[in-house]
Amino acid sequence: MLNDKYTARIVKSPTFFRETIEVGTLKLKGYEVEELRVKLLDENPLKIMPARRNKEISSAVLVRVEALTQDQLDVLKNGSLSDKKYMTMVSIMKTERLIRELLNEVYVDKLNMGQKLIDDGDINVFFRRKAEEHEDVAKFQDVTIKKLKQVMKKMLKELELVRAVGKSMEILPPIPSKQFLDAIAHEELSIKNVFIRG
Repeated sequence: MLNDKYTARIVKSPTFFRETIEVGTLKLKGYEVEELRVKLLDENPLKIMPARRNKEISSAVLVRVEALTQDQLDVLKNGSLSDKKYMTMVSIMKTERLIRELLNEVYVDKLNMGQKLIDDGDINVFFRRKAEEHEDVAKFQDVTIKKLKQVMKKMLKELELVRAVGKSMEILPPIPSKQFLDAIAHEELSIKNVFIRG
């Protein structure tokens, strides 16, 4: 189930690619969510210091990993590097409405129109529209919006959906494996649209 709340928590919880794979691998071993939470906090397998930061990161990653199905966790653990990155983005999209809508309303729209570049203007328009349509986003402070833009652009680059071209970002259409596509086959369109063309 997708999270429908607009939050700014990704400002403190960026990509966490390595951590997502590690926690996903532990989840595949059969740990229940509470057991996993205790393990992450008490044993600190992610090797994050100080303890406060470990708690923040572990909590954020655990929410994302819990949103994935067994098949999706299997791709996260055993897929190609690209599939692991795409599945990390799926976990973020399932738990963060803003990034899911940015990908659908900017990234996918551009792909469908045959446009290759996303610039700051596109992202500014997206946030302006969200602020006009949703009170939750309108309440975000300017500094929060600025940080959200930075974090979201960094996520797209780190997870191989775009690459930097000057001050713009060039869209890299995903090339997922059949295993990845099978694992997201039952997801809502707002997830599948990003990875399936046509």
